[in-house]
Amino acid sequence: MRTLCYRIGLAQSFILAIYAISLVIAASQLESTLGSPVVETIIYLLFALAIYFVSRGFNRAQNWARTPYLVIQMFGIIVAYTLLSGNDLGYRIAGLLVGLSSVFGIYGLVKTPIES
Repeated sequence: MRTLCYRIGLAQSFILAIYAISLVIAASQLESTLGSPVVETIIYLLFALAIYFVSRGFNRAQNWARTPYLVIQMFGIIVAYTLLSGNDLGYRIAGLLVGLSSVFGIYGLVKTPIES
């Protein structure tokens, strides 16, 4: 189960990093005037990096990573609910994938024994 949680966290961090990079690309083509897409991208990249390190810590059986991993997955459920509330089919599919990955991540966390 530990490997499943690591792979879920790795996929979540990778997808978030790709999304952050796509924000910069889209903003450079649209000349956005609403805030700075570069700052938003940096925040998303830092969050993706945090997801990666927490997932890696959990994979290495470091007990400090259990609670942050659970918090990250709970945020994933909140994001999934927001996406599922959208009108576009693409948002709903993305929400379903995010929600399922978070639920599986929580399941894997609960089923993994605590190392002493």
